[in-house]
Order: sequence, then C-alpha cells, then structure tokens
Amino acid sequence: MKNHVTFNDVNELFYDVEYGGIIEAANSWIDQNSMTVKTIYDESFNIIYITATVEDVFGYKQNELISKSIINYIHPEHRQSLYGCLEKLEDNEKLRHEFRVLHKDGRYIDCQAHSRKIVDRKTGQHYYISVTQDIMAHKQAQQMLVSSEKLSTAGQLAASVAHEIRNPITSLKGFLQLLETGIEGKEAYLNIMKDEIEKIESISSELLYIAKPSPNEFKEANIVEMLEEVCMLMRSQARLEDVEVVLDSDLKSYMILCDRSQIKQVFINLIKNAIEAMHEPGEVTIKVTNDHCLSVEVIDQGEGVPDSLKERLGQPFLTTKDKGTGLGLMVTIDILQNHEAQLLIRDREPKGSIFQVKFS
Repeated sequence: MKNHVTFNDVNELFYDVEYGGIIEAANSWIDQNSMTVKTIYDESFNIIYITATVEDVFGYKQNELISKSIINYIHPEHRQSLYGCLEKLEDNEKLRHEFRVLHKDGRYIDCQAHSRKIVDRKTGQHYYISVTQDIMAHKQAQQMLVSSEKLSTAGQLAASVAHEIRNPITSLKGFLQLLETGIEGKEAYLNIMKDEIEKIESISSELLYIAKPSPNEFKEANIVEMLEEVCMLMRSQARLEDVEVVLDSDLKSYMILCDRSQIKQVFINLIKNAIEAMHEPGEVTIKVTNDHCLSVEVIDQGEGVPDSLKERLGQPFLTTKDKGTGLGLMVTIDILQNHEAQLLIRDREPKGSIFQVKFS
C-alpha cells in the first residue's frame, strides 16, 4: 500500500474526474507560488501529502516529511490541544487554530491553520486537510501594539500614581519632623512609616511592571493575586474620580496558565474604562466566580454601552469616549483570544455595564 498521494489522488478525493486536468494545473501553480502550506494526513497524523511550499515556509523538502507524523513538528506545548481539537472534528467541520511549528533550522514559527476532516468516497477512510500559514509578522505587530498600549496606559496612570504616593510622602515628612523633636513612642511612628514606605514601593513597582515589555511566556499564575495587584494600582486613578474599586471574589486562589503581564493589562484596560465611564461618584466592582468556568466581571455604574456598539466594540478607532482610540479594547480582545478566553458585554440594572471575561 502506498504511503503518499499524488495530485491525481487528491483530485479523486475531492473533485469530479471530468475537471481533473484543470484542477491539477491549478494545484500545480498554487503549489509553486503560494505562501501557505497544504497538508493531508491520516487519522494517525502521518503526512501523506504536502505542497512544495513547505520548503519556502518551513525549510523542509516534500520527501523529508512524507510518512512522518505531523505531531513531531508541533511545539510540545501545543501537541495535546491539537490532538484534542482534531479528534473532535466531525466530517467536513472546519477548525481554525494557532500553534508553533518547528522550522528546519531549529526555531519555532507561529502559525495559523484552517483544518477539516474529510472522507475518501471510495474507501470510507478519514483524513485531515490543513492550510497553514506563517503568522510571525502578524504576531510581532500584535506584540508591538500591546507594548505601545502598555506604555500609553502607564503614562495615563502616572499622574494619578504620583498623586497617590504624594500623600504617604507627606506623612513621612511629618513623622520625621516629629521624631526630630525627640517625641516619645517612636516605635509606633516607625511602624507607620514602614507601612507608608511599603505602600509607595508597591504602587511604583506595579506601575513599572505594566510598562515593561511583555515576555509572551505562559506560566501558572494566581489570577486572584493578579487582580488584587491591579486593583491596588487602579485605586489611585479611581480616587481622583471619587470612585471606589472593590474586589469581590468567591475564591482565595485560582491558578491559570497565562502571560501574567498581558492578563494584568486586560484588567487594567477594563477597570480604567469602567472608571472613565462613570461621571458621578460610585463603585466599580470586580467579581470573581467559578461556576463551570472561571469568570471575572468588571461592573460599573456608568451610562452603559449602546446596543448598536456592543457587537462592534474592539474595532480600532471605535470608542464611546471623546478622546479614545478604541485600541485598548482591541488589544484586550486579542490578548484574551490568545488565552482562549472571551469578552462578553451586557447591561447592568438599573444602569451601567458588565464586562465579563470567561476563561475556558
């Protein structure tokens, strides 16, 4: 039994025989000129056909890959999820997924593929067909946008953070003047001064952290702890607007696999938007629950989002703010998609909005 297929075999699988000649010619042209890689592999994930463009994209010649398992060329972190997604595919169902592919030179390339499960009409045997493209340039542009948004956010928060740390500095100055007079009970004052210094350190460290470029590394992290840190930072801006930021969590700890910096950026963006949406004193609540899936809701008491904009939010330059760009929410949605999470928007009664992040 042969372990590879030809164009004629592909035609027999997918097309009427009467059009075989023109389809073969078209396939041949695409094979030589496209920057995507078309692959057919069997239910054991062994490659039986791959276009010659694989050499331009991944550095391999066609005959180096025939009969090899496609899984061997997928980054180890993505293999299990790819297995699961493909095995759940129904006949002719389509799947879009992202993963990293091993280039012949040893580096991994970020890729996106559209895959489908198909059936050989003659034998009834199932195959998978995938169209894969290199999205490294897109990923790099996306990362630059995230970094730009992080710096923009840090700049916007700098004024409120400066105001927030000025208060403990003023207190420290007063305590030092008291200590210079030789006042009794120095221990109590020293403890208060220590707390104020730690407060300054925490706020300034958090501001510096969000301004750093994201490493784009996924590690286990406690989302409740991250939200506590974000809330501490955002309270400095909230106080200037006479808004209180409240963290309401059913969980003391919940570990997720994420890029810590990027997930913090998501909730900084959402809480910042919530504060700016409120033109009167009030409360922004961050509610954490785990009912079937992890959910984080950012709830404000603003004017709400018009129904006409709900589905379109996240598009660049679409915003409800006078001086907004819409890029913050676009970056937020991109980050969440990269973490297999989604953002849902609904109304809060009697007024306001709920921005819900659901992790799968």
